[in-house]
Amino acid sequence: MRAGRVWFFHMLAGFVLFFLLTGHIALMHFSPGASNPWDHPANPLSWENVLSRTKDLFNAIIYTLFIGIGLFHGFYGLFGILTEVNTLRPFRKGLAWFLIVFGVLLFLYGSITTWYAFFYLK
Repeated sequence: MRAGRVWFFHMLAGFVLFFLLTGHIALMHFSPGASNPWDHPANPLSWENVLSRTKDLFNAIIYTLFIGIGLFHGFYGLFGILTEVNTLRPFRKGLAWFLIVFGVLLFLYGSITTWYAFFYLK
């Protein structure tokens, strides 16, 4: 039954990612200033806009969730793909631990980067 719950959270994560990714793409690629050169103040990739987003608590929380949910969804899907191959089935437990540890390390790296920017960038 445990695999059924984890699979359910994988599907739920995909559903949530749809909305997070849609918002990210809308902000970065379809906002009014996105067609300006990257250093133009209206472009969402300009330093002023990036810095203002890093100082927003809502954005820091959303991007931390985005990192965690995206990593869980991606690594669980990768685990499923890799363990469908019969030659990798004996390594299922080791592969699971590797992906968990690697995913946690990537989550820590992304979260520390996000929160460092929130607290310390000027």
